[in-house]
Amino acid sequence: MRCSMFFALGILMTKRTYILFLLLVLLSAVTPHSVFAKKISETEEVNAVKTERYVRYVYDHMKFGKNIRKISYEAFRSGFLGYLNLLESGKLNNDAYLTICDFTLSSNQKRMWVFDVKAKKVLFHTLVAHGQGTGEEYAVQFSNTPESHQSSLGFYTTGETYEGGNGYSLKLNGVDGIFNSNAYERAIVIHAADYVSEEFARCNQRIGRSHGCPALPVDIAPKVIDQIKNGTCLFIYHSSKNYLTASQWINRRPQQLPQEAELMDLQSASKITKSNKPIKTPAKAEVEDELASVSLADRKNYKVDVQTITIKRPVVEDQNIQNSKIISSIIVINENERKGFSQDTVILK
Repeated sequence: MRCSMFFALGILMTKRTYILFLLLVLLSAVTPHSVFAKKISETEEVNAVKTERYVRYVYDHMKFGKNIRKISYEAFRSGFLGYLNLLESGKLNNDAYLTICDFTLSSNQKRMWVFDVKAKKVLFHTLVAHGQGTGEEYAVQFSNTPESHQSSLGFYTTGETYEGGNGYSLKLNGVDGIFNSNAYERAIVIHAADYVSEEFARCNQRIGRSHGCPALPVDIAPKVIDQIKNGTCLFIYHSSKNYLTASQWINRRPQQLPQEAELMDLQSASKITKSNKPIKTPAKAEVEDELASVSLADRKNYKVDVQTITIKRPVVEDQNIQNSKIISSIIVINENERKGFSQDTVILK
């Protein structure tokens, strides 16, 4: 039917006009899709940038405490991205804690961190063993194969506790596909082991090794297990390109971040403390310049009220606060035409 209509029109039109007509039809079909695709691409780019900023924000605000080695940003970034994706996918029953083991480090160093994500502090920092087949002092080989006695990389969710051959233990569920899907079948669990100790390391130039389990020192294992049991996220990290480029949890960007991500600039500003040099707030005329992009017709429907607040310059507690954005004024925009007027808030930094 459509082809017949185009043919009939072609008879009535000149050749040049007909060609122009067909081009317009094609453009009307293609352009909306292209614009839509472009908008999706731009949205994804904005989300990616915001996600990276949020990961850095959490890392920079994490309290490590005295005598606690700061985890590398690379290990934390990978672990926190996976945590966010697991949370969004509904795989975590408890989102309060994130445990990361950095297997790029020597086994003689404390390379497991248990983070309280909400309070932004490290709860435990401890030695942790890798598997016999994974290496001596350093972890170099990884496997998901039963009886390999090797550690498996990737993300796990913690399960229930039980009393087994190694005492009080915590079951782990591998959720990172081919990298650790056999963890439950292989009985990869967290348990205590007397070979995970500084004394053992002094005598043997390395701590002892497990059958693939992330075994912990005897004195701290029960405390860690009770803290992270029942549905928290555990991540075993290594700089292996084969893993980092293939893990679905690291390479996917979450679509929805925690509410804290929306407020991170405000929270950074709340750390700014007293000083003798207040920051000047913009005049009302300058504020209205910010609204210049709104058409005159639309601007007649709005009344702009400027509420200014003074933020003092920071006493620098660390280098990160120096680069924080400073909030200098709040603009309240009231829509006047409606009886029950609406209100919006714009924050200028």
